[in-house]
Amino acid sequence: EATNMIKNIITIPLFFILFVIILILPFTIGCAGKKIPHDIIHYVNHDILNISQLETNALISYASVSGDNYTTDERVNEALKNTVIPYDVRFSDLLREINPQTAELKHIHAYYVNGAETMHHGFKAKMVGIEKKDNNLIRMANNQIVAGRDETLKWKTELGILLQKSAVTMK
Repeated sequence: EATNMIKNIITIPLFFILFVIILILPFTIGCAGKKIPHDIIHYVNHDILNISQLETNALISYASVSGDNYTTDERVNEALKNTVIPYDVRFSDLLREINPQTAELKHIHAYYVNGAETMHHGFKAKMVGIEKKDNNLIRMANNQIVAGRDETLKWKTELGILLQKSAVTMK
């Protein structure tokens, strides 16, 4: 299950980038004369894409030392301290700075912020758990990471629904 969790965590940002390229960019090009909510296009094509690589870097680094790639706690701790958490802090800070203009998009964006913060707290707790050799704290941290991933999946789903709804109203 840990391997599937890691694959799902990494798949989220990579899938989303492909989703944006395949779904959103044609709308901005092919429907230039139609009223597409500018806030959604700016949010996806500017705000999220500009910071998504930070999240991807953090998650790839984490996946490289966990699940099937796990070898030692020291290696996990080193990745958390030197790569995962620094990228994740920058990503979370920039994510919180995004301020969508519409209430609906603000509501959806809150899922992403909450999910990213939950994962961040999980990463930090896991690092502390490893340093203290506290298996209960490590388990709790892993659960936080999964909960954060689930919240970001909720964001992705809700954003997809909003994008579909916007596409339908364009016709």
